[in-house]
Amino acid sequence: MSSYPEARIRPERKKSVLSGHPWIFSGALSERPKVADGSLVSLVCGTERLGTGYYNSRTDIAVRMLSNRDEAIDRDFFVRRFAKLKKGRESWLSADTNAYRVVFGEADHCPGLVVDNYAGVLVVQFHTMGMDRLRQPVVAALQEVFSPAAIVERSDLAGRRHEGLENAPVGVLHGKAPEELEIRENGCRFWVDVLRGQKTGFFLDQRENRLSLRRWSAGRSLLNVFCYTGGFSVYAASSAKRVVSLDASAPAIAMCRRNLELNGFRFPDEDFRVQDAFEALPKLAKGEFDCIVLDPPSFAKSRMQVKNAIKAYTTINTQALQALPDDGILVSASCTSHIDPLTFLKILHQSSVNAGCNLKVLEIKDQPFDHPYNLSFPEGRYLKFVVVQKNG
Repeated sequence: MSSYPEARIRPERKKSVLSGHPWIFSGALSERPKVADGSLVSLVCGTERLGTGYYNSRTDIAVRMLSNRDEAIDRDFFVRRFAKLKKGRESWLSADTNAYRVVFGEADHCPGLVVDNYAGVLVVQFHTMGMDRLRQPVVAALQEVFSPAAIVERSDLAGRRHEGLENAPVGVLHGKAPEELEIRENGCRFWVDVLRGQKTGFFLDQRENRLSLRRWSAGRSLLNVFCYTGGFSVYAASSAKRVVSLDASAPAIAMCRRNLELNGFRFPDEDFRVQDAFEALPKLAKGEFDCIVLDPPSFAKSRMQVKNAIKAYTTINTQALQALPDDGILVSASCTSHIDPLTFLKILHQSSVNAGCNLKVLEIKDQPFDHPYNLSFPEGRYLKFVVVQKNG
């Protein structure tokens, strides 16, 4: 049994905890613990101890659960958890892939913690005050379980301010991180900049969806919009007759070109376009491309931004459909967690109405096994990936 201070929950909210939901909202507490924000607490209902989590009075989510047992949260706790995750992830990973997500927050009972493994270099993000306070045992456990060449922190996250954290640290916590490193994914090769790239350096969550694209891009002229460093472009290049990559970031386009060349593909300069997607899509000549990939960044960081996000998704999908010929393929993705899968399908339908066409759904996918979500925590399901064919 731990000796952590108690956070007492109202009896009517006990069922949610027992069902596995990891968030305890402030209104669910009958008595707030008298502890500093970020402190570990035991969640108690009556005389029953429901588990262990950490507390923050600054946010609506007062307690985030780490365990459904009353136990010590220390280095050994994280060693056990990370060892189990490592064994599971690596048993399902293909032999020609050496980059994957090790820890995915609430889905892996580590709320506020994300860890990615890039060919033996770990990149860690501490999203919350409670997990930030646990960085020492977390880093020690990662070293013990993975023996990494380096551990890089990428906690340059806007959400930390909401937690009461004023800093956004980026740096090397262990070992020596290379300027760039090369990873393998389903046999494809990519350069990754773990210190300066977006998120943790690469979008690992689209791994299986990129593999799927090879089928739909075969023999087609493809435009990859919001291409970043060319994940979808590299996969498509092995089957498409033409691949054009578009992104507003010149450094991203430069890395996209390098990743294509790393895999043996060379395209002319005009096939790498530094353009804003919302400006470029309306100017496309109809039929120039018969396959368009839309994989934008999240358009809503909070529920208050959902209305504008829906408008943005509808705009770009409408514009892409208007540019596609009959029987053209649209591959559309969304990583906005506040837009659920059904709403995203409604967005695509409205886009087809706007473009004056019908859409045939060919495939629907979401996030891979190393970005899991628990049925007790549907908030963890964020990625939508839909392949549709345009019918006039």
